[in-house]
Amino acid sequence: MRNIFILFVLSLLFVNSVYSQEDKSLQISGVVLDAESLEPIPFTSILIRDKSMGTVADNSGYFSFLAQPGDTITFRSVGYQQRIFVIPTSLSSKSYSLIELMIRENVLLDEVVVYPLPDFDEMASTMLKRELTPYQQKQIVSFKRDLDQLLEEQTRKNEEYYDQIRYAKFYNMTGIIPPNNFLNPMTWSNFIRDWKKNNDD
Repeated sequence: MRNIFILFVLSLLFVNSVYSQEDKSLQISGVVLDAESLEPIPFTSILIRDKSMGTVADNSGYFSFLAQPGDTITFRSVGYQQRIFVIPTSLSSKSYSLIELMIRENVLLDEVVVYPLPDFDEMASTMLKRELTPYQQKQIVSFKRDLDQLLEEQTRKNEEYYDQIRYAKFYNMTGIIPPNNFLNPMTWSNFIRDWKKNNDD
């Protein structure tokens, strides 16, 4: 009986601790805005630091999620500086509203000055005088080889396609399947004759 009483008291303490932990949860909701234009920033990443929890703002910049008092919230969006907000620990309500203003991140690039050439002829002569590196020469040779191979394959496919069209038209007009000249002796004799003639020349 004593063991049952101890188990009952422990279970009450456990339920009370779980309830008190859940009781600390806060509903954090708000909107993310641009600090200059006050326009909403859509799809801002909102994460609780040191926890694999968070959310993403919708297309109007609105967000809502559960957090604990004292959690550190980070706001991240492309083109804006990262913002950090710590949830106050002395809150009496179960919800907290927040408006987060994001500051644009200014990236300074090196200055680039473009000097155009006066006309096309001068540009062509300048390009022709330029010496290519071995890597560029290798790339040009590789590109030409790939282009020749592609053109050859395309030509072969076109010839096969037109042969099929010619056979189909012949069959539609006559109703007869075109003969296969591969086993025709006259075709072979003409082929051998032309081959000998080309080799003699």
